[in-house]
Amino acid sequence: MSPTSAPLAALADLNLADATKAAIERWLVSPRYADYQTELAALVTRAAADKDADALAELAEAFAGPLKIGTGGRRGKVGPGTNRMNLLLVRETAQGLADAMREAGDAPRVVVVYDTRRDSASFAHAAALQLVANDIDVTLLDVPRPTPELSFMVRRLECGGGIVLSASHNPPEDNGIKLYGPDGAQVLGERDRQLMRAIVAAGEKDSLPEASAAQRARLRVLDADAVAREADAPYHAYVLEQRATKGALSSPGFAVAFSPLHGVGHSSVVPILRACGLTVHPVAAQCDPDDGRFSTVASANPEAPASMAMAIELAESTGAQLVLATDPDADRLGACARDPRYAADGRAFAAIDGNRLGVLMLDHVLRHTSPPKGAWVLTTFVTSPLIGTLARAYGVDVVDDLLVGFKHHAGMMRERERRALVFGVEESHGYMRGNDIRDKDGACAAVLLAEAAALAHAEGRTLFDELERIWCRFGYHRERTGNIYVRGLAGKQAIADAMARWREVPPTSIGGLDVVGVADRSGGQQTGSPTRDLPGNVLVYDLAGDGRACRLVLRPSGTEPKLKVYALARSDAGLEPAALPEVMAAVDALIDAVLRDAERQVRANMQR
Repeated sequence: MSPTSAPLAALADLNLADATKAAIERWLVSPRYADYQTELAALVTRAAADKDADALAELAEAFAGPLKIGTGGRRGKVGPGTNRMNLLLVRETAQGLADAMREAGDAPRVVVVYDTRRDSASFAHAAALQLVANDIDVTLLDVPRPTPELSFMVRRLECGGGIVLSASHNPPEDNGIKLYGPDGAQVLGERDRQLMRAIVAAGEKDSLPEASAAQRARLRVLDADAVAREADAPYHAYVLEQRATKGALSSPGFAVAFSPLHGVGHSSVVPILRACGLTVHPVAAQCDPDDGRFSTVASANPEAPASMAMAIELAESTGAQLVLATDPDADRLGACARDPRYAADGRAFAAIDGNRLGVLMLDHVLRHTSPPKGAWVLTTFVTSPLIGTLARAYGVDVVDDLLVGFKHHAGMMRERERRALVFGVEESHGYMRGNDIRDKDGACAAVLLAEAAALAHAEGRTLFDELERIWCRFGYHRERTGNIYVRGLAGKQAIADAMARWREVPPTSIGGLDVVGVADRSGGQQTGSPTRDLPGNVLVYDLAGDGRACRLVLRPSGTEPKLKVYALARSDAGLEPAALPEVMAAVDALIDAVLRDAERQVRANMQR
């Protein structure tokens, strides 16, 4: 009996669709899938012999069609299957990029970067070899580095594309491959559709080209020393140029505790902050990549305050005033500031959400720089309206109706290359400044926030004092995001059903407020901008009643199995400091009521 005959026999008796069985059989017998056949055979055997429902469900999901292509690439659980991240899928995706670049006439040069996740390095080498097999020159940074550094290097080396192997802050069992265009940004519109068609076509090919010995010479692998010299040094220098002030930030008693959450952030944030003259205390245990297990955190997402627990402990023991953390590929920033007034349970540190971090950074930049004529601020329609209000108050143009994802910020920059970017922001802890990185950058954000905090500390103030100053002038703003998590194929369908039902029969009231306006972004907009007018699977509800108003937004996540529900509200401007606590309580209560009722109604729709 051959090694595959037993699993094949077991497969025949499993309660799976015929198409799924056929796909599993191909993976069990074809040499193309040899790297994964032992693991797959064991899963099939377990599903059959032990009547293991979990194993059967895993097989069904792992072979439920090709892994979704979206949000600039592909992301999912690592393992065998057409719906999983594996070496074959990475090669197919890289082949699709090569074919799309050839069709578009892009320069045959690509930079490849990877993070600390499981298999990231091996996936990166596989992608690089697939590219050189298509006569593309590849520069591979062979130590883990940040995603924004890839964007910077694509532009610096005048490449036709870029690849990052990372799944950002997804669970440890996931990985992903993100694709970038010649401007250092994830592609949009027709260019995106062309790339997706090329990736699908590559997956349907009988075989993929293999790199010859001569072609392998087109792969330039940079070791740690070469990366430090040729990639880190110019990238760090560029980030330092984005500061709003000049000179050393020496504020007595001010220090920063920082965690990369087992990712790559310490390769950029720590040296850059120290170059500003700041004292930085890294969380040593979380500078360990720990094989992508993220062993010290429940989630390596700096949006979650719990992820910064070890950094807060370090700050308390060292006397640091500011806590910073980046996600594993260092493109997002989370922060806590020392201010017992805003901390819970008598603690010293309070978390600052993504909207408020953006407000603090933009306020800092606008107060300490003079943007050139035509400069602008870019943000999304689910980010705090206070971003747009601040920009306009300082006479800076703003686009504040972009869809979520920094590829849309980059799309606007592509439309107006000569306009200087004062600041780009989205609520999910993403920030950018300057024109030479076309993605969110945790290091750039860390510099701006640390700069603002150090200057405030020198004046005996905290970042929350700065927020109160802004709120009193422009009105108290509060935004909250609810996440309705669902799993597997049934979960994806539940999200689709919920969105469809709210389109067919919109709610008439939410959280005690009437629905007075509905906008469906699935049909796009009519502004005349190709980027602003892109369609998105988004529903927007304007709510009002009893002199109160709120905006509610529903949007399926493009990277995680969840439906995101946003609630945004504000008070009138021109508040007296003494009135602020009462106003804050009223707006917070309104936001909580709207979000709670919206989540209840959405879940009810999912269960129908």
